[in-house]
Amino acid sequence: MLSKSLFLIILIAFQALHADLILTTNKTTKTINDYTLITKKPVMGAVIDNLATDAMIAAWGFTYWDWGNRSLHSKTEPWFEKDSQTGGSDKTGHFYMTYLLSRVLASRMQDRGWTLEESSLYGALSGMLSMTLLEVGDGTSNYGFSKEDLAADAIGASLAYLIRVYPRVDDFVDVRLEYLPTSDYLKGGDNTTDYSGMKHLVAFKMAGFESLEHSYWSLLEFQVGYYARGYRSFDTQPRSQHLYAGVGISLANLAKRSQINVLKNLFEFYQPGHTYIEKDLWNR
Repeated sequence: MLSKSLFLIILIAFQALHADLILTTNKTTKTINDYTLITKKPVMGAVIDNLATDAMIAAWGFTYWDWGNRSLHSKTEPWFEKDSQTGGSDKTGHFYMTYLLSRVLASRMQDRGWTLEESSLYGALSGMLSMTLLEVGDGTSNYGFSKEDLAADAIGASLAYLIRVYPRVDDFVDVRLEYLPTSDYLKGGDNTTDYSGMKHLVAFKMAGFESLEHSYWSLLEFQVGYYARGYRSFDTQPRSQHLYAGVGISLANLAKRSQINVLKNLFEFYQPGHTYIEKDLWNR
């Protein structure tokens, strides 16, 4: 519990930092970000980003998912049925991964000079393209090409576009991953499918209300999430599925108040554990 709460101490400490140190931290992270852009040319940058993303996915696929072992084929997969292969966590995982890719790629293109709407549309299309290529790769392994995975990807890309292109919605809504590696995931070798350590969730932030932005109420947020346990071959937990609601501390708002940009960006997409109270809405 102490180790998992250490980030809270760090976050509070950041808020007490001298303004010069905060400025230096933001300047350093911006310099690193500008360096990774490689070029400020929008079209060239878009090509580089897409090729780099696809190359990393392909490298992971050939290393961990046995791509190329079978001829291209498709497979019909269940969604959240109890006897499905992952209890539905792969579907929420596809949704989240496409959402994250779309948001990151869109942000990089806006940094290269594209407008909010242009970059948001580009990000969503690029995220969808990358995950479609991933699905084609899966089609050459035992997983098979799944139209259900592709549908989850489409939902993630669409939501990424809609939330980003409307900044007021972005003020209220975050889509996040909570992840703490399970003790046995190394037996499987692939932490991207370590679903028993993951939760995928949507958070509604009270800080989105302008009248509450600087009040204590802005530190409150509500969450709805899903997770499954015990479905991987290396899992030792019994099988279970959970749809839950939670109320907790808005780390996204705390990070915004700290004025450390890298923390603000992090907590929009990542949810540390033990910062909220949850109750199952449904489980089996």
